[in-house]
Amino acid sequence: MRKQYLLLATLIVAVCHALPLTAIAQESSCGKASSIAEQYQCANHELATAEQDLENAFADAIQRYTPKADDMKENALPPPERDQQAEYERRMRQRLELSQKTWLQYQSAACAAVSDFYEGGTMGPTAAALCKAEIAKQRAKFLRDNFGADR
Repeated sequence: MRKQYLLLATLIVAVCHALPLTAIAQESSCGKASSIAEQYQCANHELATAEQDLENAFADAIQRYTPKADDMKENALPPPERDQQAEYERRMRQRLELSQKTWLQYQSAACAAVSDFYEGGTMGPTAAALCKAEIAKQRAKFLRDNFGADR
């Protein structure tokens, strides 16, 4: 258990160094905002957009492994193959849900560390929102690339 915490702490430190606020802000239009309030508003808009995209990508991935009525018809597959397919889909949904839960914990911890970097300043909430947005975009891309409907 201690090794897991050490690994998570190492990962958080790596993310803090790999994703500094200036790099995240430069990729977004929020770096061009003239006030802290505008930057915060922009960051929250980017976060909401990224979270919606992630939600859609995750729903699509889960949907891919959800049996459809046509798949369950007796003439679709013979019973042994149908049972194997159903078990595979159940296992895939379960693993996707577990990976999403674990990923959300990672996102929260990594972006809390980014926010803590700005402790005492006004940029912490903006940095955390931009961090969450960037990591959510990466996760959505990962889900689409590996579990999307076009795969």
